[in-house]
Amino acid sequence: MARAAACYPMAFEGSFSEFKERQLVFQLARQLVEAQFIRADRHRTERLWQEVAAEGMDTDRVIALLYGVSDHDDDAAMEAVDRPYRDQCRRRARRQHSPLARLATFVRRSAAPARHSAGAPLAAI
Repeated sequence: MARAAACYPMAFEGSFSEFKERQLVFQLARQLVEAQFIRADRHRTERLWQEVAAEGMDTDRVIALLYGVSDHDDDAAMEAVDRPYRDQCRRRARRQHSPLARLATFVRRSAAPARHSAGAPLAAI
């Protein structure tokens, strides 16, 4: 854990867990480049894509890193392609937790139709 914290760049805007997620996405993208494009190893490629799915990663994010970066060893190039994705996720999270979004959730709950009692006939509702 201390080693991972030592690698955490001070310029990274986000939480430590976001940083670790980004590092994992970058690592899997680099492994996919090697397996899929360099070695043409179908089985390893399939296993890596299964790992992407198991981790719940956005496949569009990984695909953007695969095809949008020419040098996958260049962290700055990977960061430049990945930053718009992270910014979009951050904006989406802010919208979901805004007061207006909470109000919309409350309004939807109160507008839900009332449930009928178990003994009441459906025609009476």
